[in-house]
Amino acid sequence: PIRSLPIPSMAPVVDAKRDAKAFLACKDSNGDASKCSQELGKAVNGIGDVVRRECYGQAEDFQKCFVHRFTLSTCSDDTVNKLLACQQRLTQYVLKP
Repeated sequence: PIRSLPIPSMAPVVDAKRDAKAFLACKDSNGDASKCSQELGKAVNGIGDVVRRECYGQAEDFQKCFVHRFTLSTCSDDTVNKLLACQQRLTQYVLKP
């Protein structure tokens, strides 16, 4: 039988976007990011959670390569580039107004 993968919940993405907007609003209203450490912490944690979940496959591939000191035949610059691209794409999406 074919097993379907669970559909990722949009709630963490929505929460991360909300937290990022709250940080940016705080920074804009105070003119100084140092006064928004609580909002920044929530935004960073939210984005980190989303990236960790959504880039899991790429992170696993990278970890296998790292453990084997990049000697596996499947390890290449592309392995690292895929992980970085995933992280960047999701971060940009969450921070997008």
